[in-house]
Amino acid sequence: MTELPHLREVFELLRSGHHLSPEDEPAFSAVASRHDDYAAYFAPLGLRLVRHPQDFFYFEPEGGETMPQTLPRIAVFAYILIDHAANAGRVIEDYVFNTTFLLDRLPHFSLDRYAALLRQVEVDDLGGLRLIVKSMERLGWVKFTGEDEFRFLRPIHRVFDKCLELARRSGTGTQLESSGESPANP
Repeated sequence: MTELPHLREVFELLRSGHHLSPEDEPAFSAVASRHDDYAAYFAPLGLRLVRHPQDFFYFEPEGGETMPQTLPRIAVFAYILIDHAANAGRVIEDYVFNTTFLLDRLPHFSLDRYAALLRQVEVDDLGGLRLIVKSMERLGWVKFTGEDEFRFLRPIHRVFDKCLELARRSGTGTQLESSGESPANP
């Protein structure tokens, strides 16, 4: 096997839990053009390189049942944003991927029920929301475009996928998908 370009950068990003997307050049293009070679390189290390259908890359988590402390917060954050968009009659995927968001204008504290959900994951104020978005930035799910301004990146589809999976398990997945409201439906 010839030398894989940007191998160290690719490994460091993926190992830290980051998801490679087109914003991560040149590492993204290197993996996209030689996915099989990178996957074969990482496999003996016990690392499975996943190419998501939305065209981004990540390492499959070890022992899929462990959940970092930030994931419940991210899930509640995403739920509130999606619920707010759906209640406003917006096309969710268009809203999420074509909007630049300001932290102080997020809907997360606009309703008592949203604030109650956030308190369940120990988020009480704008500072807590900022920490959630910073966590998503480390994962490669958002990109800050200003001090308190950000946009979502393709890898946020992992949250959408998990929501659909959970909905299917609870028996509401078919209803979600057939309604056209699913953010994962292109």
